[in-house]
Formats: sequence, structure tokens, C-alpha cells
Amino acid sequence: MTDVNLYFYIENLALTPAQVNTLVAQLKALGQRNDDAIPRFRNHWRIRPDNQAAIFEGVFDSSDLTSLKARNRLAAIFGVSQTTITYATTTTAYGPLVTFTYDSVAQLRLGVFAGVAAAYADSQAAVRQFLSNNAAAWELEI
Repeated sequence: MTDVNLYFYIENLALTPAQVNTLVAQLKALGQRNDDAIPRFRNHWRIRPDNQAAIFEGVFDSSDLTSLKARNRLAAIFGVSQTTITYATTTTAYGPLVTFTYDSVAQLRLGVFAGVAAAYADSQAAVRQFLSNNAAAWELEI
């Protein structure tokens, strides 16, 4: 376990609204320093206006953001066998991206801005570039 201060995001691909709400509630509970006086250390988030994606910032246990641990957490949250969830990892301009599949359907993406081992400044730069490139979807004026 290593505490890391960074940004990560999720994007719904085929979850139901109830499943999205359940997942977001679980992710809101993550965070290693949620009582810290420094705001960037506390887990906080922004939900995309269409409610299909969210970006989180805070100090997290790096193992919570691995593909395997995320798969196991998803299985526990949704009450399915871990072996029924598969995942594929790719690298994007913003960092690693994992797509989780259940029953042959891609359900969810999880991306860690600049990667789990990145410095906070690198994660912040990656999320800023992501938001700049996707300003319309996030309803931002940049």
C-alpha cells in the first residue's frame, strides 16, 4: 500500500443508472486523508453533467487503482463472480485506461491521469489536458 495524491476517472459504458449511483457512492468513500486540512488531499469529485462520468481527486491507496483490485471491487459491489469480469488495459495520452467487461459487454472505463506512480503535478497536468480536450462534454469554458 502506497498513498498517492492524484486524479482518476470513471466512465459508464453500459451500467444502469442505479449501478452508476452505487459505484459512485462507493468511490466517494475512498480516500486516505479525507479529514486533512489541505483540500487536494481529501477525496472529492466532479460528475460530468450527463451523469455518465466522474473525476476524483484525493489521496488514495495505490492498490485500490490497480486493474485487479478494481475488478474485485466491482465484483463485490455488484454481487457477481470475479471471474465474470474481464478487463483490457490501454495507454492514452492522459494515462492508463482500463475497460471492464461483463457478459461480453464493455461496462465501465477507469483511467488514472498520468498513472498511479505519477507525481501530483503530472496527474494534474493530464487531467487539465483531458478537460481542455473534452470541455464541451464537461460543460467547461476554456
